[in-house]
Amino acid sequence: MTRRSVTAGAIVGLLGIAACVSRAPRPGSDIQVVRTGYKNGRDQIVRIALATAAAATAAPAGQIPGSEQSPLVIRPASNGSFVVWNGKRYRGELAISATDSGLLVVNRLPMDDYLRGVVPLEIGGNRTAAEFAAVQSQAVAARTYAYKHVNDTRAFDMYATVQDQVYGGVDAEKPQTDSAIKTTADVVVLYNGQPITTPYHSTCGGSTAGVSEVWYDQPDQPYLRPVSDRVPGTDHFYCDSSPRFSWTQSFDGAGLRAVMEKYLSVYTKAPKSGVGRITDIREQGRTPSGRLAALSVQTDSGSYTLRGNDIRFVLRDPKGVILNSTYFAFTTETSGGEVSRLNINGRGYGHGIGMCQWGAIGRARAGQNYRTILETYYPGTTIGRIAG
Repeated sequence: MTRRSVTAGAIVGLLGIAACVSRAPRPGSDIQVVRTGYKNGRDQIVRIALATAAAATAAPAGQIPGSEQSPLVIRPASNGSFVVWNGKRYRGELAISATDSGLLVVNRLPMDDYLRGVVPLEIGGNRTAAEFAAVQSQAVAARTYAYKHVNDTRAFDMYATVQDQVYGGVDAEKPQTDSAIKTTADVVVLYNGQPITTPYHSTCGGSTAGVSEVWYDQPDQPYLRPVSDRVPGTDHFYCDSSPRFSWTQSFDGAGLRAVMEKYLSVYTKAPKSGVGRITDIREQGRTPSGRLAALSVQTDSGSYTLRGNDIRFVLRDPKGVILNSTYFAFTTETSGGEVSRLNINGRGYGHGIGMCQWGAIGRARAGQNYRTILETYYPGTTIGRIAG
């Protein structure tokens, strides 16, 4: 997620991109059009929660926010200007309302403008011309996700964080990603004629995952299943240029005990304190994509099972950063009946479901267009568009 102004080099890059755009498929008679339920990207308003529990002192001086039904609305002072919240500029308007937990701050703006603040933070804003199809893929995936999450039953549609999609407003926008959004205008990923939930992640490490492999309490979807990222006829993978394609992490005995004491009770029935010594850690099966299905942690206080993505949220580094993925193998060392070291050798970064962003970059470099990339990572889907 990077933030980068237009230079002469960037303009030259965009000229190269234009050549790629001319070869990319455009919405036409061969793709399905969604005519009900949604508006096109210029007219569809999305509501993005910038803050859900802001301090009341953050409200504009002398103005008292109302309820969620009648919020204080702040609009730009003139055409070409923006609203500002917490030092960042945003298109559209801000709706600020008081809730039991503080101020709810929602940016309301058209879908196309929202995407301009999302796509560069999700895949980068200065990719090469050869990688432009990956940027287009990201634009379509982000657009589809957003349409799927338009929700009139609550006060906002999405969070501006990794809880949904990272959104940075005007200051995040880049010419290249703006071009990707424009050249895929209103294009979405469909299953049975409707936009799907399109999860994506940084690096699959060789294969994407099915939903229940990682989010074990959620049902599988036919279009979210394991997809190999191997380059045909080789021992390479489309995502192996990722800096986190392979990685290692280790915990000494004290560090392992510390994370277990802090996080194990959040995801299992372990006591909130007094877990005791970690006496053994065992693998409990592999998922269809090769990820760790579950981890059994033996302690003085009992045996506890971590499943799927919960493993990552317990095995954090000293700064609290979660483990890169569940696509790993491990060894343990013991001393005096206690695990004295846990050594992890892993691949990939992220949950592994849906589109692999580094895989999309590798596929774009290999000449695949955005339609092929998306239909590969979301098998059984088709590319369509929202009626304009």
